Formats: sequence, C-alpha cells, structure tokens
Amino acid sequence: MRLFYATAICAITASQALALCATESTIVLSCTTSGGTDHLDVCISGNSVIYRYGPESAPDLTLTTTVAQVEHQPWPGIGRAIWEAVTFRNDAYSYEVYSSYDKFDQVSDGGVTVYQQDDEVAALACDAGSVTLGLFAIGDAKEAAGQCWDPEVQIWGHC
Repeated sequence: MRLFYATAICAITASQALALCATESTIVLSCTTSGGTDHLDVCISGNSVIYRYGPESAPDLTLTTTVAQVEHQPWPGIGRAIWEAVTFRNDAYSYEVYSSYDKFDQVSDGGVTVYQQDDEVAALACDAGSVTLGLFAIGDAKEAAGQCWDPEVQIWGHC
C-alpha cells in the first residue's frame, strides 16, 4: 500500500516545481514560497540530507547532515493525509520541514517552521501547486543505513 501511495504521489507531482536538488539527488520536498520568490528544498544525496532555502540562483541557507543523524518523524500509517517531518539544526535555530499528501483531495502540501530555541520565529507554507514530494525517502534511507523506527519511544535506533 505504501508503494502505491508513493507511486501515485510521484506521478501527480512529477511535472511541478523544479528543485534546487542536484540531478542525482532524491527529492524529499521541493516547492516555491512567497509567491514563487523563494525555493524550499530537502534532498538526499548519497549519505547526506540537504536543506536549502532562498532564491533559486543563490539560496540564503543550506544545511547538510547525514542520513543517520537527521531528525525524522515518519508517517504513523493512519489518517486522511500521509505526512512526515524532518528537522535541521543550526546553532540556536531549528528548521522543521513538513510535507503531506491528502489521500482524498489528492493535494500535496509542505512548508517549514523556524524555531529559535523553543520559540517559533517564522512559518512559511509552500505555494499551492508548487509541491513535489518524495514521501518515505528519508525513512527508506534510514532503514538502508541500518536504523529502525520505534513508535513507542518515537526515535530511530539501530535495528
């Protein structure tokens, strides 16, 4: 069933936003924000997970972490929407990128919420119709790296 949803999402979103991701990368989330002014992209390239935000020609911020270290909240398998979140850290700031696919309306969505310590300082939603998703890509990469999700304690650990 998960493969069905992932295939359907790729088919629906394949012709949408161009990503800042390198061509050999796997797109986790790609979209425009601010009426197309900025791009938000999360990609997997090899063993790295990359967050980029800003103008297409020169992103304002790029953060990179490893697949093993990235904080990822996978979809629990229930509900109307398939969703997941990934968090990147940069000193006192954290960038929580979320993505979802509504199974009934067949609409993709996403965005980023920025926190300084525990205080929300910004929230940016993807422009409607600009979202390209690669749901399950981070979870699949973590599993390939030998990690398993423990839903009882809500953490990734070694299998």
